Amino acid sequence: MKSTTIKIIKKSKIVKEHVESRLLRRLLMFSLIAFILFSIVIYNIMLHRLTLILALAALLPGLFIGFIAGRMFKISWKEETQEVVSRLDRIGSIFLVFYISVEIGRKWLFGHWLSGAQLNSFGLAFLTGLLLGRFLATLKSITRILHAENKFS
Repeated sequence: MKSTTIKIIKKSKIVKEHVESRLLRRLLMFSLIAFILFSIVIYNIMLHRLTLILALAALLPGLFIGFIAGRMFKISWKEETQEVVSRLDRIGSIFLVFYISVEIGRKWLFGHWLSGAQLNSFGLAFLTGLLLGRFLATLKSITRILHAENKFS
């Protein structure tokens, strides 16, 4: 247990040292908002505004689309600063347009089958999946780059 804690502390120091602060703030923002939204979804399930199956039916496609949308920002290693950095590239711009379209049209898409509080709860579950997918995709890219640069031992 103690060695696991030490490994986590060492990795967090490496991440702070070798990941651009703007990218770390984005990760923190995604995780906090996803946690808050997930809590709201759980609350809505407890109040029977949304069934568990509907919540999963929203969360899983949202997670998938969010993971794909994680491609919006190209994450790479910048040799001069020895940091992982991100920027929006051409393909990322296409994903950004798609991502915004899904966000804007989610009520229209799902409004055919759901209405009222159930539609709002479903939309929150979908949004939670989108944010969680973006968070996981970004985290995966950062970890892959840090391993490739031999920053994690």
